[in-house]
Amino acid sequence: MYQIKNILCPTDFSASSVAAIHAIGSLAKAVDGEITLLYVDEYEKTVPCQFLGSEEHVRNHRHKIEDRAREQCATLISTAGLDPARTRIRVRFGTAYQEIISEAEQDLYSVVAFSVLGLGCSSPHLIGRTAERIIRLCRTPVLTLRPGEHGGPLKFESILCPTDFSEYGNYALPYAISIAKEFQAKLILVHAAPISATQPELLLCKFPDPVIYHEGADEIRVERIVGRDIEPENTIVRIAEEEHIDLIIMGTHGARGMRRVQIGNTTEEVIRRVGVPVLSVTHPIHKMIFPRRFTGESQNV
Repeated sequence: MYQIKNILCPTDFSASSVAAIHAIGSLAKAVDGEITLLYVDEYEKTVPCQFLGSEEHVRNHRHKIEDRAREQCATLISTAGLDPARTRIRVRFGTAYQEIISEAEQDLYSVVAFSVLGLGCSSPHLIGRTAERIIRLCRTPVLTLRPGEHGGPLKFESILCPTDFSEYGNYALPYAISIAKEFQAKLILVHAAPISATQPELLLCKFPDPVIYHEGADEIRVERIVGRDIEPENTIVRIAEEEHIDLIIMGTHGARGMRRVQIGNTTEEVIRRVGVPVLSVTHPIHKMIFPRRFTGESQNV
């Protein structure tokens, strides 16, 4: 059973990033989990450092950044009310998304959690470039938040899990059932049918059987909804609002997204538009697709 225990929290110390860590701290307490605060300094990848940075200059810069980042993390631990005994601090140097993913995939973490408004975001209406790359490439589940809209501690009483009935689209279902079981939450499965569908209720029989995906599925409340719209993300966003959903859990690659070997448009749009947390799960086939993705030597499918 999937459990949220060891949480990796990348931070750039922006206001939205700090607010997200406050919310994630409440989640860590609820699950008796541990948090690792991660700061990545990208100075060594900049043009000035490449042309002007001597080895001594880089070494001195690293010492200063390490000390400063640890000081800010210590302050954050205090202001966010995190348990110092269950909170670690990590400082890395390099390209942010690469270092975050590298840290996340050391099999130490059950989830990577951060604000979608931070980590390279220049607009409240967009996903930051760093955040988008983490969501697309990281094989560890990613929890994105909009703390300015959500506010308060995280609570999961109702969970929404979209499905397009594909193998890839259903991969998030075991995660949704596990979290619903742990938090005793209601699970709503939703399918977005084309607007041209004349009898969408007939699709109810095509929903995946939760018992097949999780042995504890019969212990939770499960509802099924079929919606119609031009784009599936419209259905997901609308139902999330109408049903007062606390958490959306969905795969990053459904029937359409997997063929493009990149984050599905539906997942990206949902993360961009909803005000509630989204847990995105990447299908394990990407362990083969992106074996050396940071060197550009990825395989074709």
